[in-house]
Amino acid sequence: MEWDKLWTINKKIIDPVCPRHTAVIEERKVLLTLTDGPAEPFVRIIPRHKKYDGAGEKATTFSKRIWIDYADAEYISVNEEVTLMDWGNAIVKEIIKDQDGNITQLVGVLHLQGSVKTTKLKLTWLAETSELVNLSLVEFDYLITKKKLEEGEDFLDALKPCTKKETAAIGDSNIRNLKQGEILQLERKGYFRCDVPFVRPSKPVVLIAIPDGRQQSMLK
Repeated sequence: MEWDKLWTINKKIIDPVCPRHTAVIEERKVLLTLTDGPAEPFVRIIPRHKKYDGAGEKATTFSKRIWIDYADAEYISVNEEVTLMDWGNAIVKEIIKDQDGNITQLVGVLHLQGSVKTTKLKLTWLAETSELVNLSLVEFDYLITKKKLEEGEDFLDALKPCTKKETAAIGDSNIRNLKQGEILQLERKGYFRCDVPFVRPSKPVVLIAIPDGRQQSMLK
């Protein structure tokens, strides 16, 4: 049986019950300032899994200054309406770039009455707060570049040069409560197993990626 089939079966088992959390990739993360956002940050308690009460609840902070992934910011156009997951819609009014053309900041306004069905981009985000948790997202890839070695073929010629990738990220404050071995889904990023739980702010929580049978590898 192909590994992908096993990972697909595994996904069917864990997806209905594993809690959802949010992470933003640290490298080149972009600040979106919502000019009409809340004057003071506030917290809402929401389910960790919308369809499974057994996953418990989490605290989500809402603020006028929020972080989003650079990869998402690249797809946003001026005056485009986007959906901020678990919050509502916003309209991006300004895209600020540096001299090299890299996006450094976005400015927008909330449009909570807007329909999430009409937006092209559904964005994960994190409020700018000191409570965010440092993460190390670890992915392992196959050791061999091909499914089957031919007779007489030297396996050293088929070894992948890089089979481990670590990506620095920031995660929501609830991640500090994860226990070693706990499985979670990072919204729009995939499934992970907590390998090293929270100890102190300077030491990142280590999450190991769980393949789902179809997700493209981060290793390139």
